[in-house]
Formats: sequence, C-alpha cells, structure tokens
Amino acid sequence: MLLLEFQSFLLDGLLNTLFLSSVMIAGGTFFAVIFAAGLSAPSGWLRRPVYALVECLRDIPLMVTVLMVYFVLPHAGLSFNPFWSSALSVSVWGGANGAHIIRAGLLSVPSGQREAALSSGLRGWKGLFLVIIPQAMPVILPPYVSLVTSLTQASSLGAVLGVNELLRSAQILIEQTTIARGGSPAYLVYGAILVVYFALCWTISAFGAKLERHFAKPYQRANGKTQLEGRPTVALQITTT
Repeated sequence: MLLLEFQSFLLDGLLNTLFLSSVMIAGGTFFAVIFAAGLSAPSGWLRRPVYALVECLRDIPLMVTVLMVYFVLPHAGLSFNPFWSSALSVSVWGGANGAHIIRAGLLSVPSGQREAALSSGLRGWKGLFLVIIPQAMPVILPPYVSLVTSLTQASSLGAVLGVNELLRSAQILIEQTTIARGGSPAYLVYGAILVVYFALCWTISAFGAKLERHFAKPYQRANGKTQLEGRPTVALQITTT
C-alpha cells in the first residue's frame, strides 16, 4: 500500500505539522493576551492603535498576511524562513481574533467580583488570576477552542511557502508517484490527510470540552445551592466557595 510504503516520509510531515501547530497556538495565545491588554487599556492613545491593528489583521485574508510576512517584511529588514514566516503570520492573525474573545470573557465578570477581590486583599495580578480569570473561563473557552482548531488547520498554509508539513508532504508524494508510476493517488493520500486533520481537531475539541466542564463546576454547585437555599445570585456563591 502506498501510504505504508512512504509512511516515514508522511510521519515526518506530521511531526512538522504538530510542531508548527504548537508554535502557532502558543504564539497566537501570546499575541491574544498582548492585544487584549491593549484593547482594555484606559489610555485612548494606546487603545485606538491596538484596535486599528487588530481589526486590520482580522479583516485581511489570512493567506494575504502569510504572503506579506514572507515577501514584504524582508524589504523592511525583517527576513524569516518559510517555517517562521508561517508561524508568525498565523500567530498574529490568531492573536487578533483571540484578543476579542479574551476581552469579552473578562468583561463578562461582574464588577462586584473585582470589588470583592480588592476587599479581600487580592490586588493586581492576584485578583486577576485567582478571581477574575477563573470566572471568565466558561465564556472564553468555547470560542477559544474553536480558534485553536482553526490555528491547527491553518498550519497547512505552510505548504504555500514550501514548509515540509503534512499537506506539503502529501503534495510531493502525489506528484512523484504520478510521474514515476502513472495514475494519481490523490484521492487516497488526501483522504488520509483529511482523517489526520480531523483526528487532531477532534482531540483538541474533546480536551476543550473537558476544560469547559472543569471550569463550569463552581457554577453548577452554586446553582444547586441557590435553588436549595433560595439565594438570588450565583456570583455570591462563587465568591464564597
């Protein structure tokens, strides 16, 4: 079977895809946090330029961003190889989309929770990580997991620049097999690639669903107490548990 005959070649492409996807997810999360902080800045001098940059990155097709990073930035003195050009362009695009997800999640936490954190002596980063972010996670996680799967799929754009990831490996295998043996095995190879990408994204979605259930537990317990004790709000229950 063709896939078994060239399994080492395809496995190498898969490993490169996993590494590239990991870099894109980490980079996208980094830029998302930076952009979200800029969008939430009290100073308009910082908030407006960050907003303009984020909207520009969201509105430009991702393929155009990839090509601009690879072909245009060298004219500005910033040159990257195909791998890092793909990683940087997709990470920045992911960060622009993730920034609004994080910002919306943080804004969903009632202001009373921030006041409660301050009154408990949890100021600055302590209040953010111990009080605000855990309550924002149920809002952030569902769309952010979807974004992570999109970043994983976007790793295939590296094939446009010649990155030897899974899709590029499949293309090379199809071309060489067609020339050497005649007859295109495209349906077989691309079908196998489709299954691999589906498995990767399904695994990410399943892990994300598990995280969602974990962060939803305090709300479920609070809802149970509210129904039993007749208390009017869930926020108070989260604060006191």
